[in-house]
Amino acid sequence: MQELDPLGSLYSIKEAVQAIVRYLEDTGSSAPKTIYFDGWDGLAASAVLTAIAEDPSQSLSNKFDKIMHIDCTRWKSRRALQRAIADELKLPQSVMVAFDREDDEDDFSGVDEDSRAEIEEVGRLILGSLLQHRYLIVFHNGNTDMVDLVDFGIPQPLFNGSKILWTFTGRLRVNQEIKEKVDNSHLCIYRNIGWSFSSGTAQLILEEATEVIKHMQHKQSITPQITAKCITYILWLHEMGGSTMDYNWATHASNYWVCDGIMGQQGQFDEESWEVSAALHKQVQRMELSSRPVRFVGHEYTNVWKSVTYTSDSGEKENLTALSRNLTSLFLVSKGRTLTTLPHDMFQQSERLRVLKLSGCNFSFYSPPFSCCGSLRFLGLDHCEDQRREEEDRQGRPIMEFFQSLWVLDMNQTDWEFDLSQDLTEQMTSNIREIHIKKGRIWRSKLAWRKLRNLRKLRVIEPTNSWETGKKDEFANMPKLELLDLSGNSTLQVLPCLSSATCMRTLVLDGCVGLDHVGPEGLPPALETFSLDARSDKLLKISLSGCAKLESFLLRGELPRLEELNLSGTSIRRIDLGDKVVQLKGLKKVFLMGCKQLRAILWWQEQRQLEVLCINTFETEDTCPYYSNPSPVQHRNYVVTADARIIQSLLTKEYGIMITSSLYLHLHMPPTSSSNKSKGPSRDKVIPKPCYYTYSDVLLPGVFTCDNEMRWPAPLDYHMEVGQGISLTGVESDKGIKAIRYMTLDLIYSLHVHDNSCILAVTPKSPLHDLLFSVGYYVVLLKWCRVERCLKLETVFASSRLRYSFTDLKAIWVSDLPAATCIWSKGSIEDSHESFQALQSIHLHECPRLKFALPLSRNTYLPRLETLHITRCSGLKQVFPWDDDVVRPQQHREASREVKEFPKLKHVLLQDLFNLQEICEAKMTAPMLESVRIRECWGLRRLPAIGHRNNSHRRPVVHCQEDWWTKLEWDGLQVGHDPSLYEPRYSSAYYKKRFLRGTVLR
Repeated sequence: MQELDPLGSLYSIKEAVQAIVRYLEDTGSSAPKTIYFDGWDGLAASAVLTAIAEDPSQSLSNKFDKIMHIDCTRWKSRRALQRAIADELKLPQSVMVAFDREDDEDDFSGVDEDSRAEIEEVGRLILGSLLQHRYLIVFHNGNTDMVDLVDFGIPQPLFNGSKILWTFTGRLRVNQEIKEKVDNSHLCIYRNIGWSFSSGTAQLILEEATEVIKHMQHKQSITPQITAKCITYILWLHEMGGSTMDYNWATHASNYWVCDGIMGQQGQFDEESWEVSAALHKQVQRMELSSRPVRFVGHEYTNVWKSVTYTSDSGEKENLTALSRNLTSLFLVSKGRTLTTLPHDMFQQSERLRVLKLSGCNFSFYSPPFSCCGSLRFLGLDHCEDQRREEEDRQGRPIMEFFQSLWVLDMNQTDWEFDLSQDLTEQMTSNIREIHIKKGRIWRSKLAWRKLRNLRKLRVIEPTNSWETGKKDEFANMPKLELLDLSGNSTLQVLPCLSSATCMRTLVLDGCVGLDHVGPEGLPPALETFSLDARSDKLLKISLSGCAKLESFLLRGELPRLEELNLSGTSIRRIDLGDKVVQLKGLKKVFLMGCKQLRAILWWQEQRQLEVLCINTFETEDTCPYYSNPSPVQHRNYVVTADARIIQSLLTKEYGIMITSSLYLHLHMPPTSSSNKSKGPSRDKVIPKPCYYTYSDVLLPGVFTCDNEMRWPAPLDYHMEVGQGISLTGVESDKGIKAIRYMTLDLIYSLHVHDNSCILAVTPKSPLHDLLFSVGYYVVLLKWCRVERCLKLETVFASSRLRYSFTDLKAIWVSDLPAATCIWSKGSIEDSHESFQALQSIHLHECPRLKFALPLSRNTYLPRLETLHITRCSGLKQVFPWDDDVVRPQQHREASREVKEFPKLKHVLLQDLFNLQEICEAKMTAPMLESVRIRECWGLRRLPAIGHRNNSHRRPVVHCQEDWWTKLEWDGLQVGHDPSLYEPRYSSAYYKKRFLRGTVLR
């Protein structure tokens, strides 16, 4: 690695840009092709790169015809980097779709986000788009290791003068050591500043602060100057005590900024300040601090922020009583063998002190030396003990002025039994926002936390004494509480009611080994994160049902007696129940109903199955008995989901066996329109009918138009819905394929296939050896079937080596299938009286290539068919042809003389069937016929005969066009097929011209 320091004494972003541009403009054969910029010991490197990329000089624009700015400061994965490259190149939308598709696949496969790799085919597109260009890539590498951009499709910048300028980890990196990872092929430009805090360094921090604000929320509420001061606060205190003092930046950085007064107005309780501070903390929490601290020599904050490390020979004891009046933050840690005793008058002059943390100190808890600090906002006590005085010194109740202003209290391994009198509680209630207690306590015997109604965060970790009152209402009426951490509360047996904590987002119960159940009663409604890490043989049930915002569920440890896990109604995407994270030897029931975001479940490796698995990825109502209390008999194991790929989560990874011994699968795409959303399944579900009519008078009793909705009853059990992107043969594992086939052919009662651009047939393809050759035909238990808007579907029920008998099918609806040539293929139906014994209605719409619908054989007929409704199937020639695989050609002449009876047929509606020649290839009779509507079916010459009916039956009404009626052919009155037996009604308007789809004449 060649190292250069061309910056000299420069501390200006603009001047640094000019210095680097000279190296970028040099495109000679010996010039460096890859340049690493480390900034000023890491500082401001990102700001310089951003300035070069977003506002390139004219010379750079002339030199490079492509300048790409790839900002991966916040590293996610290698795939996210490749996506940023593709986005910068403005590659076609299909590329972005490929990224979405791969991410989706990995979601369902349970791949961690940070493990997702680049896509090879996208890499080839990137390579092709850059080969003909001289490019400059400006890259912020948020990873802590080097990244070879060649892996992502970026060509090697060797021959055409292209360049790569990059830096490590992006913004707020104060770590000089990381540049040692840069290999020898790179030119490294850096500047060692030694970190004496000068005006130049302050300017660099200000530049970094400006960059930070661009990427944070509430950016309009904070200035670069305030942001720079917050960053300086961390750097300054890290320099003074980073090796000895535990600042706990991850928890308290934002608290320090507000309590010190950097954020918000001095002494004012400003809710927005806390929000802005938290937003800034998210941006700087990855800030890398060097093991070699920054030296702030003679800085203006010397007497404002102070961190003191006291040892027996440090000489600092004399300075403990000489604190500056301007001091606002003090961190004091004792590293001696004994605790440091604080002088009683130590803080008499510290009226401006706002942040105080003491570690390893000894003072009187009865009358602490900081009790006079009326401006104190943050108090942290770590390993502190009470300096007991004689009993006669304890006269009266001490004045604790600091409680009146305290916002944050942090206690670690410190037992301070507060005298929680009414006055003191009222003082704490008014302002205190956070209490953090670890291996300590602030109570004597018990404490009802509900008295502190202003609390936002409460951590009580491994307390030295129980706070429980026994009433389980300790957290009642705490509407502002956002975080509750009860880790290590081993005596806790029942979780207190948290239902009134309407703002609580995080609940941590690690080490709560006394609990026998969690939920479902009394849970915080806004919960987002839940964690339980314990070794417990008492816990039997976890139910977070109804926590709609729950996204993170962490279960760790050993829970051998846990039997039931219910995360219904949550926003969980991924659940890890694998052996590497948790041992669940006794888990029997898992409920994930209403989990709309669910993508993957990771199970254990051993051959152990659940007794009950209920998954539903659609929105449900908690009050819906169908979901909230499923019958073990009817719903023992079922999956209702939007994607067949979830089947990967139904197999144990190593053995490839189903996680349950039986399964009910419901592949259902969510509604795209809010008007069609259903909050839970209904036994009488409404599904809009997507058909259009040319005439307003084309209405039929019992047949629905686009102005109405069809009442589509879905049976309570065994319903499958297949939508866009779902393939019934897309699962690779044999277990998955067999499961889908079993559900499709053996169990489902209702089927809805829609908006699917990849499916070719509804019946799944199965391996030949998996078919049941022992029977002559296969009985399909389907009762309701609806197929619509499937662009490539050619045959709804395709032929196979088996014939099928649809003995229970009652209704079929098929529409908008541009490629379909038939509904049932010839040779697919068993020649039996029972094959369609229950079929009541057939609806076919917008299938322009449809040639026929249902082939019939001599023994196949439709004894219960009541409604035949077909529109806009321009290629349809016959509705019910003879099945050529059963009726041989030599038998056609004889078959043509046969009569097929449709004993229950009442309604016939046929529209825009320009090639229709006949309804049934055999002659047909319909003795119960009531109404017929015919439009634009000029090739049809016959109506069904009605036979000999008694006078109690009205003549069937025929709505049609007059000149069509005059051309009909009749067999005669003797066979019940004569115009006198029908009542024709001609349309009020007569048009042969085909109107646009959806046109309605008025």
